[in-house]
Amino acid sequence: MTDDTLQTLPLDSNIDAHIITLLERLETIRHDQQTNAFNNRLSSTLQPKKSMQAEIRTLEFWRSIMSECLASFFYVFIVCGAAAGAGVGASVSSVLLATALASGLAMGTLTQCFLHISGAHINPAVTLASCVIRTISPMRATMYITAQCGGGIAGAALLYG
Repeated sequence: MTDDTLQTLPLDSNIDAHIITLLERLETIRHDQQTNAFNNRLSSTLQPKKSMQAEIRTLEFWRSIMSECLASFFYVFIVCGAAAGAGVGASVSSVLLATALASGLAMGTLTQCFLHISGAHINPAVTLASCVIRTISPMRATMYITAQCGGGIAGAALLYG
């Protein structure tokens, strides 16, 4: 029988230093990414806003106005339609359940559809709050509220009209 012994190679004494260097570099990268993210957020809030005259001439502005109008139209049409459709001979609880489900699902769906275009405010109160905290301009807020009211009236008119 041969003598089977486990022989280990001597470990490099610098491996601890290599691990420490690697961890320090990872920490530096993580810190730089956090600093860059903070600076990007800060610079985006400090950027000068477009003037109203420049903003009104952009296609993005009018697309967002139309999307708010359509979103409000569909929301009123779906929710009022659910309440009106369940109203004939139905119990109060079934009408409330149908309306609540329609409202929640419609809001979620419309938000997913219109969020990237206009922010999917859909509600004039949300638009007003966005204007107060200055995420949208007062002119855009006025146009959004007008479009939302017009879309809601058109949705109810088509349903009950």
